[in-house]
Amino acid sequence: MTEESTVLTRLNRAAVISLIAAFFTALSFCIAVAPIPFTGWFCYPAAAFLGMVALITGWAALIQLGHTAEAGRAYAVIGITVGALALLGSACAVALWITLLPHILAAAGRIIHWAISVGQNIVRFLLNIR
Repeated sequence: MTEESTVLTRLNRAAVISLIAAFFTALSFCIAVAPIPFTGWFCYPAAAFLGMVALITGWAALIQLGHTAEAGRAYAVIGITVGALALLGSACAVALWITLLPHILAAAGRIIHWAISVGQNIVRFLLNIR
């Protein structure tokens, strides 16, 4: 009988935090897309913040892993990847919103103008019935 010696390698704490933040980043993006009113107002900023946490802690973990014999390189890389994608997606969404805002406001103005004219026509019609 030979005894197998299992060496447990310690996981880097920053890598684990990076992986957890990456998981919650992806979860926040998925919830923000759900057809529940106003979830995007809370979930997209949360995803951007958690993405930043995943990116920073993943980067710190890779630096620490270069100096220690701990495990967790894959966790750190996943955190960096998801964090970078979350920040990139958030930046694109903000840029798109800024670009489309004048068009949205113009369309809202046209809709309000149309609604006012319809209301005036209804009032004129009702006054002419008497």
